[in-house]
Amino acid sequence: MKKTVGIIFLMMGISAMAKAQQAEGSYLLSGAGDLVRTDFPGVITRYQLAGELNYFHLYNLSFSAGYEYNHHRPNQVSVGLRFYPLEPVFLRARGLIGSDSDLAFGVGYTHNLTYRLRLEGMVDYYAITHVAGLRAGIGILIN
Repeated sequence: MKKTVGIIFLMMGISAMAKAQQAEGSYLLSGAGDLVRTDFPGVITRYQLAGELNYFHLYNLSFSAGYEYNHHRPNQVSVGLRFYPLEPVFLRARGLIGSDSDLAFGVGYTHNLTYRLRLEGMVDYYAITHVAGLRAGIGILIN
């Protein structure tokens, strides 16, 4: 128990020392597409694209809203959050709202090409449909 509490406090301390490039009050506009999903029936027979806007409430915590385009399935609106425990790694959770609602939990990595432009890679697990997906995208930081 002491070891677990110690690890938690260590992670919180490292998180407090690590300053992300995004500042409180900035926005991240991003777009991404699924590269691989466990429910793909074949090559390019189903795809999913997304657009998302993140608002950074804190430098390491953002709230997001977005839109998911699904080929051959209903489209969805997403609402969620990102937490950056150690830049460039982030954890995310999203609720997908629509006729096939779902809850997605994921982890991602961001690589800054410039101060404002970044590449992102994410792995998401959809809790209701029991599907996992690998997603890649690009983001633009707006201060």
